[in-house]
Amino acid sequence: MVFAGFVVANSEVGHGAFTITPRVEVQVCKNGMTLQRDALRSPHLGGRLDHGQIRFSDATQRKNVELVKSQTADAVRTILDTDYLTKVITEMTEKAAAKVSEPSHTIERVKTELRYTDAQRDAILSHFLKGGDPTAGGVMHAVTSAAQVIRDTDADRAHEMETHAVRALDIAAAAR
Repeated sequence: MVFAGFVVANSEVGHGAFTITPRVEVQVCKNGMTLQRDALRSPHLGGRLDHGQIRFSDATQRKNVELVKSQTADAVRTILDTDYLTKVITEMTEKAAAKVSEPSHTIERVKTELRYTDAQRDAILSHFLKGGDPTAGGVMHAVTSAAQVIRDTDADRAHEMETHAVRALDIAAAAR
């Protein structure tokens, strides 16, 4: 059983955008994964509309606000739609079944492609071996499980790992 939802993020470092990203949480283990490929990223309003010397009118600003509201509502409707969730879970389930014959090699590849540290790689490998699931899905769950452990000491890194969990599944399924 899974729970579906979304993560709303706001740029705090000057990138001028907010993001709505689908999130799936597996009930049995409480591991969460975000689906970055389906995220809606939208620029903030106001000053971010400037293009060179063009000054946008209040009417243009209002229309931009309405567009962002409409896009956000569409994104939320899509993310929470049963058909969308079923499709996502089916795709993930198919990839998750791929057997991992060389765990060290596969997790090293995950580390390299996702730019994890050696400590993160070691934690993922440890969780993979403890989990007893020798599949690409086991790698994905090892990533999210390791993220839960480090959440208290490094919330940003834990969030980053959860963000990459589905990508780790893709890498592990391709590596076998």
